[in-house]
Amino acid sequence: MKKVEFNIDHIDPLGQGISKTDEQVCFIEKTLPGETGEIAPIKSKKKGRLIFSRLDLKDLRTKSEHRIEAECKHFYNCSGCHYLHTSYENEIALKHNTAKRMFERIDQLNAQVELISAPERYYYRNRVQLHYDKEEKKLGMIDSLNSKIREVESCMVVNSNISNKLKELYEEDSWLKLVKFEAPKGHIEIYELDSNIQITINKRYAEGGFTQVNEVMNAKMLSHLETQVRSHIPKEVMLLDLFGGAGNLSRNLVEYQTLVIDGFPPTKKDFKEHQTFEEINLYHKNAIDLIKKRADGNEVAIILDPPRSGLKNISELISKLNPTHIFMINCEASSAVRDIKSIEQKFTIEDLTIFDLFPGTRHFETFSTLRFG
Repeated sequence: MKKVEFNIDHIDPLGQGISKTDEQVCFIEKTLPGETGEIAPIKSKKKGRLIFSRLDLKDLRTKSEHRIEAECKHFYNCSGCHYLHTSYENEIALKHNTAKRMFERIDQLNAQVELISAPERYYYRNRVQLHYDKEEKKLGMIDSLNSKIREVESCMVVNSNISNKLKELYEEDSWLKLVKFEAPKGHIEIYELDSNIQITINKRYAEGGFTQVNEVMNAKMLSHLETQVRSHIPKEVMLLDLFGGAGNLSRNLVEYQTLVIDGFPPTKKDFKEHQTFEEINLYHKNAIDLIKKRADGNEVAIILDPPRSGLKNISELISKLNPTHIFMINCEASSAVRDIKSIEQKFTIEDLTIFDLFPGTRHFETFSTLRFG
């Protein structure tokens, strides 16, 4: 495909720069607003009307004043991070603008979109998932544009313990020994649990029990959740902690009777006295009826922390459980917007706060307080 001219207007929720003409829309990774140049497409859709590519610095004609030299040597070939070519202050501004652009279109929003930044941009992550191909002898991140494995023997966003283990796996391709009797292609997950480094191979994500990857920012988000619950919910109301895992989100809300519900019981059960765990697959057709039965007629409020895909039947959940409030945490803003827009009942969004749990990447956690009635 021949090269195309680009002029970046804004950054989309996937961290891509957007360049538009009447005939074409270009999605270009590693760019910034105001940048111009000419780029070769990597792939296209809709007969060339949608172009996808990744910036090579030689393609730039006009550089943004906010562009800096990325500290990570893998940045321009890795799909893991999206903003290391600009300062953290500008990254935060771009994420804030993205969130406001998405959520301020919701009529029920009755709050300013706030953003809480992270104290550290690098070396914060306590979990990483890598993909392998034994035939090609490659271990690394999947390239979002061509699905190839990009090797990353060092990573600036993982903590020092994960980083050391990562280097060990790459030394003399020692990772091949771990997958000797595994499928030809698969994934390896490295994570820190109770100060110990764990490795799982071809298991579901967070096999050892889900924890947020950024412990410092997770604590800030928990504190905000607890403040929101206590300011809105009387003590006699039952909390339903849905997709609650090990009960991390409701652990400190000791004054509330709490039902923690998840389809996957945690490996290590360490629930507090106020928490009761129920194993219910929340995507099962009878899940909501089972939850309603367990609530036993109590007035309820919901803590909702769904997977990245969100909860498409949220209106049914509200209709059957009739919560006073939902305190919702989403790791994918687009699914949060979709789910909120699908709600048929009367509600207002009383709080909407963005927590940057994933500095350097396009991702952030969205916290919203929905009040019904």
